[in-house]
Amino acid sequence: MLAGWTIDASAAGPCRFAKRPPVVLKDTGGFCQFDPDTQVFAGTPAEQARCLLNPVEPVGRLGLPLEALPGAIEKRVGSDADLPSHETLVTLLRERGAAEDLINNLARPVSHAHDNDPLARSATYIVFHDTSTPNYRTQPWPLSIDDDPKINNLARYECSNDIERAHVFINRGGAILAAHDFSVPWRATKFESARNFGSALKGLFLHIELIQPRRALRSYGRRNDFLAPDPGFSQAQYDSLALVYTVASRRAGFWLIPAFHSVLDEGIRNKHDDPQNFQLEAFAQSLDNLVRELHTQTAAKKND
Repeated sequence: MLAGWTIDASAAGPCRFAKRPPVVLKDTGGFCQFDPDTQVFAGTPAEQARCLLNPVEPVGRLGLPLEALPGAIEKRVGSDADLPSHETLVTLLRERGAAEDLINNLARPVSHAHDNDPLARSATYIVFHDTSTPNYRTQPWPLSIDDDPKINNLARYECSNDIERAHVFINRGGAILAAHDFSVPWRATKFESARNFGSALKGLFLHIELIQPRRALRSYGRRNDFLAPDPGFSQAQYDSLALVYTVASRRAGFWLIPAFHSVLDEGIRNKHDDPQNFQLEAFAQSLDNLVRELHTQTAAKKND
């Protein structure tokens, strides 16, 4: 059983984030060769995912390219293969305590590019981030980062003025905060906010933040946040991420193409380095387990 899925931000205060001017890209294709006209990256959906999920190393360096995607992603991405029905997913969400608003929104479409132009491409990509907070700098990790209440307090990411940085946040216990509905066009990377694109990419990407604390990497001084825990995320986070990914994909009508934040922003000055120590196989296994559970549920209904 996953932890609760909440949308209540009533206790949150207003957020204030530093406003930085959008970057101007020298190459609008980025690391994975984005085509601004078609609004897709180069290759088949699986080839796009393989590039966009390139492993991310400390300080935001990209590791060696993936030779292959895990089968759970490879066989589904970009298609509707194994996509659960609306009714089956509603049943599962009710069992797991999702709010009625979230269940009702399952029938709504995802956002569209060009700031929700209904004639534009619908959201096609889902970006995985880590929060990189709290930062313990030179202090040791708490005894259990997965259970520590300071680390896992989702309220610290809520904004009463509705400017949360992502659509969804997932803490290390698997609890989920839905900050923006997937129908809301939102930008959370330097790439999609670049001046070159105007508002064309607003709504093309959905954004998921996974809570991950950081520490300072000694060779870079005391004030950085380059050192991530290893493993980077808990099993509960991967399980909840699989559920969120499935919900978003059901609403899109196909399995969305996953991407890492750092890969999207590759080549941009002061880009982010997240997510760190993301185990793609663990996420893929959680996805397979969830799809299997949903199929079992569907079969049981047919036999009733």
